[in-house]
Formats: sequence, structure tokens, C-alpha cells
Amino acid sequence: MKERVEAWKQAFEGDEQAVLPTLVNFAWNYAAFMTVVQIVRDAPQDEAGRMKLNSMVLDLLAGGYWANAILAIRRLVDRGPFKGKRGVNSLWALLQDIKASRDNLTRTVYVETIAGLPYDYEEIRDKYWEFVYAQPPGGVNVPRELRYEPSEQRHEEFDWLSGVAADARSPDDLIREDVFSRMEERLGQLDQVADHATIFFAHAATKASRQGRVIDKWGPNEAKQSLQQVAEVAEFVGRWFCFTGIGDILPTAQYDQFEFLDQPLWQGERARLQEQWDAFGEEVGQWPHIDNQAL
Repeated sequence: MKERVEAWKQAFEGDEQAVLPTLVNFAWNYAAFMTVVQIVRDAPQDEAGRMKLNSMVLDLLAGGYWANAILAIRRLVDRGPFKGKRGVNSLWALLQDIKASRDNLTRTVYVETIAGLPYDYEEIRDKYWEFVYAQPPGGVNVPRELRYEPSEQRHEEFDWLSGVAADARSPDDLIREDVFSRMEERLGQLDQVADHATIFFAHAATKASRQGRVIDKWGPNEAKQSLQQVAEVAEFVGRWFCFTGIGDILPTAQYDQFEFLDQPLWQGERARLQEQWDAFGEEVGQWPHIDNQAL
């Protein structure tokens, strides 16, 4: 189980395409996009009531954000395999591999292998108090190896996961099957969003294949709700099976993320922009005239 647990931890946070980096990217992009939304709401209007913002730039920003967001959901709930040449670091795939290990995922593995903690916290607790009582009056600096609370908390957590009372514990206790099915059910609620990403962004689905697979609405509120759903399941998976968690998935900016937003987006000669646009247009216009012999 040791190698398998290491693979779980790698897929959760140890790879650049792991679950946690995907969540962090999703959260940051959502916050950045909502900043843009607020900029649009606060934008001054001209006499005709139009916002004094460039629609070309806004369309580019919005299109890029929505593609990124909906594909992030698809990545996180990807039903691909966890192992092999086509293995994926999706939350769903990770959960399936953990579920497949249920018969070997005992209380002992949960405490010792996953968390790296000693199984018998009562023995450590006795040594803890022996050490404390042997110290002179005043503050006591307790050695790390005598801190029994993490192991005790880990056992209490497994009591809930297994449905076994504290006075009936066994090293071979197993996690209840419904723990996995309830997490699967939560992720399954996002299948339609993932399907939408597949037919509109990952693949150019035909009109016939798109029938009944298009979501009617997926705006900022739905995006945030989707992020919350996957984040909560990721917290469970990380907390229980990787001895970590998601923490605060919105990073603290290491720079002023609002710097220069109160400045004009562009200051220059409009003719230069038009020249660049027209030059590309002329190039594109030549492409249909390719000669048969060029093949």
C-alpha cells in the first residue's frame, strides 16, 4: 500500500497537473474574471448608453475564461483511468483507485502508512505524561515523538469513516462503502458540465451528437458552485487519503493584482492597430487561392 499511497499523494498535489494545482488555477481565474465583471459594471457610458469599453478585448477575455473554467471541471471529473499510458490526475480517477483499494485500506494503513503516525497513541500518551511530570515547574517543550494527539485524531476520524465505535476498534477495520458512493454522487452532479466541455471545447461535436447534452445556463454563480463542489470532495480525499487538504485555494497575490487597472488599456496610434489588423487580413485572404499543385 505504501507505493499506492505515494501515487495518491502525487496525483493530489505533487504533479503540475495534479488535482490541487487545477483547483488553485480555477479559483484564481474565477476571482480575476469577477474583477473584470466589476470593471464592466462600473464602466462609464457614452450618450447612447454604451459602455466605454472595447468589446473585442472583453469578448476575448470572456471567451478565454469560460473555456478555461469549464475545461477545469472536465479535467477534475475526467472518467479516464488512474494508471497506465492514458492515466489522468483527475479527482474522479483518484477516487476510483482509492475505492478499489478499500479491502486493503485498513485502520492501520490509514494511521501508519498514509499519515505516518504511530498506531498506538495511548502508549505515546503515557510517555507524554511521564515526560511532563518529570520536568521542573514552568514551560515544557514536548518532543515531537511524544505528541499523541495527531494519532488520536486520526483514529477518531476513522471511527466515523468505518462506522466503528471507539471501544470496538480493530487494526483491520475498513471504510464504509457509502463514503465512496456519496463522494461519487457529488462529483457525478458535474457530469453534464463536463459533457458540455467535451462537445464544445475538447471536441467539435456534430449537431446530432449535441442533442440533449447542452447545459442551458452556466454563469458566474454556477461556476462558483461547481468549484465549491469539487473543492469539498477534494478536501475529503486529501484529508483522509493523502493526510493533507486543499487549504485556501485562492492564493495570496505576490504582487498588486489591481495595479494599472485605473490606467487606460492602450495609449498609442490607432493607425498602427489598423495596419496590423489589415496586414493579417491580407495574408488570410491569400490562403483560399492555394494552387492544386501545392498539395
